[in-house]
Amino acid sequence: MAELIYSVNQVFGSYLNVGQQYNIPEYQRGYKWSAQQIEQLLNDINDFETDGDEDLFYCLQNITLVSQKDTKEKINVVDGQQRLTTIALLLTYLGVYEKVEGKLIYAVRETSNNFIQLLITESEFLESVLESTDFQNFVEEKGSDFDFQDIFFMYNAIKTFQHWFTMNPNVNKESFKSKILNNVKLIINRIENISEQELFMNLNTGKVPLDGADLIRAILITRVAKQEMELYDPKNIKDVVRLNERRIRIGWELDEINQWWNQENVKEFFLPFVKIFTDAEETISFDFNINAINLLYSLWLQSLKKEYSDVENKYKSVKLKYFETKKISALKLYHDILSLHRTLVDWYDDRTIYHYLGYLASNSPTFNFRSIVNFWNNKSNTRDQFKNELKRLVTVTAFGVEGKPKQGFEYWKGKILDYNTGEKTNWYDSKQLEKTLVLLDIIDLSENEYLPFLKSTHFKKNDEDKEHIYPATPKSIKELKNNDAHGLINSYLRKLNLTELTETEEEWMELDEYEKEEILNNLSKKIHEETNINSIGNLVLLHYSINRGFGNDYYIDKRASVIKNTQLGKYVRQHTLKVFTKQLNSSEDLNDWTMNDIANNANKIALSLEAFVQKKHEQV
Repeated sequence: MAELIYSVNQVFGSYLNVGQQYNIPEYQRGYKWSAQQIEQLLNDINDFETDGDEDLFYCLQNITLVSQKDTKEKINVVDGQQRLTTIALLLTYLGVYEKVEGKLIYAVRETSNNFIQLLITESEFLESVLESTDFQNFVEEKGSDFDFQDIFFMYNAIKTFQHWFTMNPNVNKESFKSKILNNVKLIINRIENISEQELFMNLNTGKVPLDGADLIRAILITRVAKQEMELYDPKNIKDVVRLNERRIRIGWELDEINQWWNQENVKEFFLPFVKIFTDAEETISFDFNINAINLLYSLWLQSLKKEYSDVENKYKSVKLKYFETKKISALKLYHDILSLHRTLVDWYDDRTIYHYLGYLASNSPTFNFRSIVNFWNNKSNTRDQFKNELKRLVTVTAFGVEGKPKQGFEYWKGKILDYNTGEKTNWYDSKQLEKTLVLLDIIDLSENEYLPFLKSTHFKKNDEDKEHIYPATPKSIKELKNNDAHGLINSYLRKLNLTELTETEEEWMELDEYEKEEILNNLSKKIHEETNINSIGNLVLLHYSINRGFGNDYYIDKRASVIKNTQLGKYVRQHTLKVFTKQLNSSEDLNDWTMNDIANNANKIALSLEAFVQKKHEQV
């Protein structure tokens, strides 16, 4: 099994067969690394410490290679030539001429290739660069053949090396040289069976981006197996076989984990858990769409104890260096990631935990994944203790902190039952409505094993409207103007627990159309003022594709539409379905919804929420 990551020493040494060379092909752009990029590289390498652990390394990303068809001597560098050229120039500056001599051809431009070959092979030429005051001075001395942009940047790289070491006199060049050769590594992608031009275009249009999961996979496969074999002997063929078998096994395990995370429902469920993402300035992204396992890696970073985190990170970004920290060995990193993965699979499969966590992640602005993992690992002695803690957090998320003004379940319970006090809370315009109605679904689905798990998109209002069960503006009240409508109007008002018409039937028949219209307008106004139209007992969440065809239809019409759409496979919330199938009410009339139904529904909502808040999960 070939190595996945190669040290600089190997890249310019054993990786190449005798006589082979890296070729920077003509279609590549010229060398263009800035002084800032080079100084950042030197600082990163200098700050990287192995503490004697030979398996620790600084990963300088990847290079992509394609063998030339017409010759075995040249290997074309399709991607990564900037990194490879910088390392070659740095080794040249440090005096490691023999390592890079004859190994790099710069086919982009003949004069540029001449410049880099002279740097590598002639110490006097390198000295002339170091002694020159600026690039213009160098060109005046050496001739206009060197007056090209890519040569300027190569020249500038050498001068930047010189400046950096001058400004860092305590850096030991020999130690620095050893670190570059042995502890700076690159991933080599050797591509076959694809057009070189097509590969180059794909790489440069972002179709084959380098992803953080690939690098972590390479790090784990390369280092973990060796750390597990404390007495590994590279000269012992059995040890080599066992090492490679273990590497293959680790690769399988990571692929299986990635496959689980790649399930659409899994990705959608855990995505709201993630609060940190790749910084815009990072060259290596952790893209969930490329490798879903990046969700797991991001959550692992969020779960870290403070002593393991970078002070500047503050859990706001995902960077490769956080997976290479010397504070955590590759073996511990691997075991911790496996452990977290198993925990999250467990949570995802547990009906109660799934629904509590889904509600928290989607609705709590202070959702803290690290504290939840910490409670699971260190503070809960039983599974039910963990569920009770989640329930407490759900209650706080839904209703706020008990005892604070306009917060806590008892406060909102009073608002739910306000028909008993004569108050009429406008739940329709309340921000509390959505959280409460969704929580009713969470309660049902977390306790009923015969119901499907709630999809992650429905832990919040999703393409849904707030819908009045009894219409907010009844369409028929203004239609009851005929002489024979007196009894219908009174029947209608009795359903609303309102006073009947003051006019007798004979008086009603004597009224003209204008007078009837005025009476009916006043009745509509009275309905809004004296009934619980905007009570939570009269409101549901309903997908707009169903709801917006209702207009001001009555309950019987809405009920028929909801049941029909449910049968057609459209999503209807559990609580909404209960309302329109009268599972929450004792009313015998399935085709009508009265003020008594509103009061009964509000009462059932209050009882359901109260039972949820007060009931503890008990160890069975």
